[in-house]
Amino acid sequence: MKLFNMNLDERNLNVILKVCSIMYYINILILGFLLIYRQFVLHQSTKEFMDFANLLVFNVIVAIAAVLYLGGIPFPKIRLRTLLRIYVIFVTIGFLFTLFKYNILLNQSLSLMEALGKLLIILVICALFMSVYGLFAYLGYRKIEKDI
Repeated sequence: MKLFNMNLDERNLNVILKVCSIMYYINILILGFLLIYRQFVLHQSTKEFMDFANLLVFNVIVAIAAVLYLGGIPFPKIRLRTLLRIYVIFVTIGFLFTLFKYNILLNQSLSLMEALGKLLIILVICALFMSVYGLFAYLGYRKIEKDI
């Protein structure tokens, strides 16, 4: 394969792809830590770091969808039970983080109705993500089957 007019063998290309993947992952982690630092340590308003938040969310959503579509996880290996477990884990993590954020980091206690409202939002968002990711995994599986 030619990359920037360099003849690369399979080993060279694998090294480049591995380094790029690691750097991408580190970049995502740094963006996440920057968001947490700016919100909870510097107490900046959301408007001041929304550009970082949008960039981080966009990167994570597109990266997962691309991996699923391009065949990183074949669709038949994903069972409904596995999807439900992943969904429950995401909802649990999201809700626990929300409680931690409001009760500890922002020192604002949530009433039961407010907590249930936040839980409903998390349930809907996670369901949307799981649906989109399931669709991309299915389309990726069909693409792989068609290419074979």
